[in-house]
Amino acid sequence: MMIKRSVVVQGHATSVRLEPEFWQVIDDHCKQKNTNLSQLIISLEKQQNSKTNLTSLLRVFCLNNASKHL
Repeated sequence: MMIKRSVVVQGHATSVRLEPEFWQVIDDHCKQKNTNLSQLIISLEKQQNSKTNLTSLLRVFCLNNASKHL
């Protein structure tokens, strides 16, 4: 089951559909870093050299942080 979340990133509304397991990693990270989804996306986009699909960007982020959830 996919979960859709809407977010405003630098004044632009968008939505992302991810599996609950990915959202759990994202939510845990945001809580630990005292940030929110919008700020996380902005940070991740700044790290990329090219425009990456937002869903892919978040999935790769989760994979890179998955070891913290094992």
